[in-house]
Amino acid sequence: MIATLIFAGSGPILVLTTFKSLDSPEFIQRLAARGISKFIAHEVPIELVQKRYGVRFSAVLSDLSQADDLRIMDIDGHHVFSSFSFEEMGPPVFSKSSAPESPMETDLVWGKVDEYGNLLESSYLPMVGSRIVPPISLGSAGLSKQVHFKLNADGTIFDGSPEELNGRKLVLYGQSSPPMGRTDTPTPTRTWRLNRRGGWTCE
Repeated sequence: MIATLIFAGSGPILVLTTFKSLDSPEFIQRLAARGISKFIAHEVPIELVQKRYGVRFSAVLSDLSQADDLRIMDIDGHHVFSSFSFEEMGPPVFSKSSAPESPMETDLVWGKVDEYGNLLESSYLPMVGSRIVPPISLGSAGLSKQVHFKLNADGTIFDGSPEELNGRKLVLYGQSSPPMGRTDTPTPTRTWRLNRRGGWTCE
């Protein structure tokens, strides 16, 4: 198990992985399936991560909702960046500029939803803020639930946990700014769909 600090378009994140090399094709594919195709990665000592994250470190290692070969430790970019000095980071590994030619294996999306079906956390970062429609029932107000699922080419959820996710859609809402100065007109929902490279696109 190694820890790596990754600088990507959405900011720094910290991940744990069982891949032996940060430039291995499998590691790059796992990141690409989570929406990270261009990055700079630095290995950081696993002992430092364990010391600075404490209980969180143990919880991530034991969380069976995440894939064994790549686990998201921290997506709070400011916290990640301030937790390690440059001297504690290994040499940079740059992503390849060319896209992979062969189709990638599709990964499960894991995350957490609130009582309204809003995606609060997600292993595929651009999906944060999306909504499961119709929402799943959590039983009581104020609760959140761990979920994981896959999406098919039509944007329909399958292989979900809990099972009631199956058959639902994951959509992103937005707002438009039409003439007359109005900014409160909602745009049509955009549905996440499986793309040819094994990742997801919002259409």
